Amino acid sequence: MSKKHVAVIGATGQVGTPLTRGLLKEGHQVTAIVRGRSQDNAPKLADHETLGAKVVVCPNMQNVDSVAYALTGCDTLVASVPATKTVILESEPVWLKAAVKAGLERFVPNEFGCHTRALEMGDGEIFDRKKRFHELLFDSGIGWTLFYNGGIFDYFLPNLRFFRKITTFGNLDLPIYTHDIEDIGYIAARSITDDRTLNKCVQVDYNALTQHDMLAMLKKYWPDYPFEYEHFSSEYIIEMKENAGDDISAKKGAETDKERWGINYVIYVIGKLAGFTEETLRATELFPEYVCKRPEAPLSDPKFVFEE
Repeated sequence: MSKKHVAVIGATGQVGTPLTRGLLKEGHQVTAIVRGRSQDNAPKLADHETLGAKVVVCPNMQNVDSVAYALTGCDTLVASVPATKTVILESEPVWLKAAVKAGLERFVPNEFGCHTRALEMGDGEIFDRKKRFHELLFDSGIGWTLFYNGGIFDYFLPNLRFFRKITTFGNLDLPIYTHDIEDIGYIAARSITDDRTLNKCVQVDYNALTQHDMLAMLKKYWPDYPFEYEHFSSEYIIEMKENAGDDISAKKGAETDKERWGINYVIYVIGKLAGFTEETLRATELFPEYVCKRPEAPLSDPKFVFEE
């Protein structure tokens, strides 16, 4: 497989950090494009540079020419940043135009999460915006890969990290595909540089377990601990998806309440955290030799279970 030159926007983020490390580990060239160096991103940028990445400062990320210049010599652009309304509606279209202008082979938008292509319009505000962006992407003529990692252990085993109680949602028997963030980054790095994935979706599907399975594991490893539990029914999720406002009340993330309940609806009511459409390749079939971290490891680890 030929080595690529991958530009990453968001190289110090939650997915971008292990993605960048994975790309470098696989021997690809990496250019991390940033608005500037700051106290927050400097340590991770320094780590990337130590491993061989190049950092390009592009102060105006909303200017097509500026971003295109920063992409000089690259093959692929990955947008690994939070999928906010502003990013999807304003930033990604600029980055897409810049990638086309720079002659890149592939654009990888921020799809890290639920399988947007398997959804219908109206299933959730965030996903509707992403689906509209897909039309721009497909019409642009550039190659693409849509990478869907499903859930991340920190948020889904079972919502231990960011809630006061063990919180469950909707249908407890729906399969939840969830993985360790380091595995997600490495599989993403392999997926977006693989010729087989050009103009395809990739679904990470190594670990599938229901919320009932997660709770049973927790009980197995911590039988005497007095966990507190809270459940939000499917009916409540549907009501909040339709009627919640634009406040941002969640402990983690920048989604509005309406957006967040739309995400919960997709995951826990209609079961589309993962999807397997005709255009979707399974990571387990692309990389059958890869061994993912299993959920038993974090759920038996007191640091994971009890430390925020």
